[in-house]
Amino acid sequence: MPIVIVLITAALLYIVQERVYRRFWADNLHTQVVFTDRFIHEGQKTEIVETLSNGKILPLPWVYVKFRVDCNQKAFQYRSDLFSIRFYQQIRRRIPFEPDRRGIYTVHGIDLISNNLFITSKYVKQIPDTEMMTVYPRLVGTDEFSIPFQRMMGDIVTRRFMLEDPFLFKGIREYQPYDGMKNINYKASARAGKWLVNMYDYTVSQKVTILLNMDRANQYYDMRLYENSIRMAASLTAAFEQEAIPVELISNGKDVFTGNPVRVESGCGTGHMHTLFESLARLEITAEVEDLSPELVKAAEDLDADHMFLVISPFFGPGFVTAYERLSAVHPSTEWILPVVLSDLNDPMFHGPAVAEAHRNVFIWKVDAA
Repeated sequence: MPIVIVLITAALLYIVQERVYRRFWADNLHTQVVFTDRFIHEGQKTEIVETLSNGKILPLPWVYVKFRVDCNQKAFQYRSDLFSIRFYQQIRRRIPFEPDRRGIYTVHGIDLISNNLFITSKYVKQIPDTEMMTVYPRLVGTDEFSIPFQRMMGDIVTRRFMLEDPFLFKGIREYQPYDGMKNINYKASARAGKWLVNMYDYTVSQKVTILLNMDRANQYYDMRLYENSIRMAASLTAAFEQEAIPVELISNGKDVFTGNPVRVESGCGTGHMHTLFESLARLEITAEVEDLSPELVKAAEDLDADHMFLVISPFFGPGFVTAYERLSAVHPSTEWILPVVLSDLNDPMFHGPAVAEAHRNVFIWKVDAA
């Protein structure tokens, strides 16, 4: 008889707890999954913060928080974390997160999954996606683009020499090799212990257009060349921004969300730089692209002497080289950064160095293996 009572009691307990948990487990149960940063550069470290709060008297011994992190609409990482939360309790966990690629990261498909006390039933609650973080391209070291950058800056400084307005003082920055001695601020340099120069506004502004080519010679392309081309475009944007030079970006690379070629109008300032960085973060290098040569031909029709052009292209097909020749003939200050990997230079069939030798201002850039 006692065994029967125990069995009946156990059955009643099971039925009661099953009904209670099924009815009330999700009441006042909330979760939030957020990135601690809104934007970073690839390779930098950040955190994902998971917060689970239970605002009712019913404890939950088992709650799984499951979600997926997407990068540019592709799965990047899956997580499933187990919580045991008491009544009226909040739990917060900080998870290290180090994105190794540029892109728009979103927290996708958050599910709360729980069980009753006997783990015989599963309950699921879905949470809308709300969180996003932008990972900008990694900036390359200034020594990797110092030659083309200083050549362009030297030309810009020469053009500005007669246009500088000494009454429009803008600020002070560190001395660069292309700066003239007349701009050195000797008092500020003595206090800082290093050479500093005055910055002025100008009666005429130069503008730089970066032409970023994502065309590929064939389907067996080296992704490193194109990722590093994007990084170079971002790095040069930051460098020109430091010199208060407006930058425009024209690329045949497609935006992964809109499917349109990436283009950012000319502008200057921190906000514009972040807009350009985000556009590069959204660029999908595997998408089919149109020929960029017509953009170079169009640029050659611009006769503004203060408009400078910088080409970044791993691709050097005959039509593209011809378009570059035409642009370079009209704008002699035009530069072409041609990224290569070391194995290319050791390949006798690779004609990149020959292109650099035969044409004006073509800079061979050996990219990292990473």
